[in-house]
Amino acid sequence: MNMEKGTLWLDEPAVHSGVIYRFDTRIQHVESTGTRCLACTRRCLLHERQVGYCSAVVNWRQQLYSTGYGVIGEAGVTPIEQRPVYHYRPGTRTLALGGLGCNLRCAFCQNWEIAFRDVRHGASLTAPNVSPEYAIELALEQRCSGLVWTFNEPSIAPMYVYNSARLAHEAGLYTVFVTNGFLTEQALRLLGPYIDVYRIDIKSLDAHFYRQVAATSANTEMLPLARLAQQEFGIHVETVTNIMPTLNDQDEHLSRLADQIVRYLGPGTPWHLTTYVPYAHMKHIPATPPATILRARDLGLAQGLHFVYTDVLEAPETMHTFCPQCQTLIIERSFDQVLIHELTSDGRCVSCGYDLGIVMTVA
Repeated sequence: MNMEKGTLWLDEPAVHSGVIYRFDTRIQHVESTGTRCLACTRRCLLHERQVGYCSAVVNWRQQLYSTGYGVIGEAGVTPIEQRPVYHYRPGTRTLALGGLGCNLRCAFCQNWEIAFRDVRHGASLTAPNVSPEYAIELALEQRCSGLVWTFNEPSIAPMYVYNSARLAHEAGLYTVFVTNGFLTEQALRLLGPYIDVYRIDIKSLDAHFYRQVAATSANTEMLPLARLAQQEFGIHVETVTNIMPTLNDQDEHLSRLADQIVRYLGPGTPWHLTTYVPYAHMKHIPATPPATILRARDLGLAQGLHFVYTDVLEAPETMHTFCPQCQTLIIERSFDQVLIHELTSDGRCVSCGYDLGIVMTVA
């Protein structure tokens, strides 16, 4: 399943084609033996004409280029809750876009058809099928309030996100970066001024887990970087963990994970717990029992998190938002509806005035 760094031969016209796009100097570093990519924490050192692990970056004459700029493999209009994001512009519509390639190789990936694609040669396209300008046009045409990068890992396409996000803000759209958390501080500093929501998958705190199922172990920067996004750039952060039987469902691990979210991001940070569904190369791992998800929720609340959400059908109330102070029902959610009850325009509980940290309007 591993995709090794390979050799991509590009002639001069190819470098100037529409899907090849020059990296910003802030996310690359020229060294004696090649150019290092600083988009994600793999930090691939690429020799001349060599592509990165993700296959979405190539070194050409000591300069890095995206190989699939604007090449979108999946798109759709969805509520922001499907990401899942519950505390930012609840009930609004988003245009969700996913490119090709990924910097991980998760054996259970639900989007492996696009995430495992080789992005070399721009997937045979010579021009973007969804340019940043067209993405904004589509979002406005579909009456969307926000633009989301999801389905595959957006950090491997930093220039596409950068250009799209700037245009989105100019058009009055908010932006959502759905990430596995393996981007670098350099990439965050490039993108941070134009990102409104940072929704991070925290699959585990343990390097062994990532080595076993995702072909990497560089997970130590995830929470510190999420904190930097939140504290320095004022980005709204939400977290999600897919609970996988025998792999990351131990009580000690879940309690430790919840504690780290509290320590790095604060008790008001939403933690979404989702059910693992057997898929791709991990069909031998059974689906998560509802009882396990609900137990994880209890552990998260016990560690001090105020908002722990689940997708358990048998417990629909765990999708709702309640005020931690007075227990008033604030937002009621189902899989096709969002009802806002006792919430002020500045994200406070109507009954007691508690600040819920829910963003209702774009600043």
